[in-house]
Amino acid sequence: MTQAALLGIIITVTASLIVLGSLAIFVGLWRPKRSTPNVSFGTSEQDVVFIFRDHELIDCSDPARALLKSLSPADVDSAENGNLAVLLEYLSARFENVQEKLGGLAQSGGWEIASHAGDGFILSASFHKGLTQLRLTNQSDAGALLAIDRLSHNALQTELTTLRSVLRNLPTLVWQNDGRGHITWANAAYIQNLQGVEGTERALAWPLPDLFAQCDSMTEGRLAYEKDGKTHWFSHSQTTDGEIVTHFATPIDATVQSEAARRESIQTVTRTFASLPIGLALFDADRQLQVFNPALVDLTGLEPLFLSARPSFEQLLYAMREKRMLPEPKNFNSWRSDIVAMEKAAENGEYSEEWCLEGDRTYLVTGRPQPNGAIALFIQDVTTETTLVRSFRAEIDLAHKALDRIGQGVIIFGFSGQAMLANAEYVKMWQTDPCADLADKGLPQALGQWSNACEATQFWGRLAEFITTQTDQDKMTGTITLRTGGNVLVTGRRLTGGDIMITFQSEAVAAPRDRRELDLHSELFRRPDKSSPLDEGPPADALSRPPLVPRKQRTARHTGSRVRA
Repeated sequence: MTQAALLGIIITVTASLIVLGSLAIFVGLWRPKRSTPNVSFGTSEQDVVFIFRDHELIDCSDPARALLKSLSPADVDSAENGNLAVLLEYLSARFENVQEKLGGLAQSGGWEIASHAGDGFILSASFHKGLTQLRLTNQSDAGALLAIDRLSHNALQTELTTLRSVLRNLPTLVWQNDGRGHITWANAAYIQNLQGVEGTERALAWPLPDLFAQCDSMTEGRLAYEKDGKTHWFSHSQTTDGEIVTHFATPIDATVQSEAARRESIQTVTRTFASLPIGLALFDADRQLQVFNPALVDLTGLEPLFLSARPSFEQLLYAMREKRMLPEPKNFNSWRSDIVAMEKAAENGEYSEEWCLEGDRTYLVTGRPQPNGAIALFIQDVTTETTLVRSFRAEIDLAHKALDRIGQGVIIFGFSGQAMLANAEYVKMWQTDPCADLADKGLPQALGQWSNACEATQFWGRLAEFITTQTDQDKMTGTITLRTGGNVLVTGRRLTGGDIMITFQSEAVAAPRDRRELDLHSELFRRPDKSSPLDEGPPADALSRPPLVPRKQRTARHTGSRVRA
């Protein structure tokens, strides 16, 4: 190929390319431009710009990165590479219907909305070739650049970190509402309590649901919500700053439980007081009646309306006096001083007295001091007990009188060996009253006294063995001789319960009765038998028979004892 032909080809190709380029330029200039939304973006260096592909963050400005760090300081990388949820939570709290508008961004191409809080922030969004750009600008004067030194900036960052840490770990629930009642901010404790509560499944979607929306508590200053069948209680307070209302809720479950337990205890005590047969009147430090039970009404006959009016201590006693429920004083002039003395004695816990009233009624009235200067007055009807005690005393006195008249010395020892009872004959015989002697040592001392007052004998040792040894033998008898002369019949008997009764009977008293019995028997033997035929005279041998001599009385002797002539 010649050079001329090659040159012609080059020129032809070059001319063709020039023509095609000219046509392309012409077509491009002639085609009408596609309309784009009229979106205005600021050029401030403080603008916060995010670029997303679908839900993945692919780029952002430095202020945007700082914003993400403040929203999720624990894990910045995951916040940057995660979905759009973290940023949307922040934006939804300040801009209306952000999520709905982002859903239609591909069709609209772009939009911008202003913050409903009126703080000058504007959120702009645009969509181009599958990329979504979000730009957050501040068009107010407060959004202008501020020149501060590094030390001041570090101090602000340190304080901000401290405040965030405190709010994050604060057990108190803190949240803010805007002018429309929407929750625009909440701390970690509030969000944690939202989890698991019925009706708050979208707890992380802004605006947050109201945790206490279903609270029907009528208690002022308290809030409650149900979770897992359990009611959680909080003390509530709030502060207002313009349209922003900040709420504080402190958990008080333990306090509510203790209050419920205290109320239950008070109800139990109240029911117990209502069922007590003892009348109760509780007076405060000013001596005004504060508490009374139904038994007080029954025992005193006072009207419940009068007692409900909280009368004073003196008024209560005057009302009882009018009802004749007080013992009549001997001197009415000293009535006032008696009331004061009774009140003072009750304060010291020393007042306890039996009131003998009309109709043979007896009341036991006791005063007891209470905390904080209060006093409690107890009124108990002891008529039955008093009557029973009097009956027992009468029976005991009658038994003592009977024992004193039997003519034998009687002493009873308890199971422990202590003297329980001794009659007057015993006291006269042995010149001692063990029941009245507080220093008496019981059976050992009595055995010593008996032994010292008698002639030497082994009977006392066997009696002591009989008393201290449990055998089938329930009675032991013996005769001892007093040093002053005379024999004494001693009998020991076991009583029910392990008690021992010992009786002493002087034989000088029993002997005349025995002689009379012998004389009577002798006379009966000498009398003629009326059923036999009459004899004309006594037999011949009877005339020579010596006269009958009374037989000598037999005396029971105990080994080792002597009977004086």
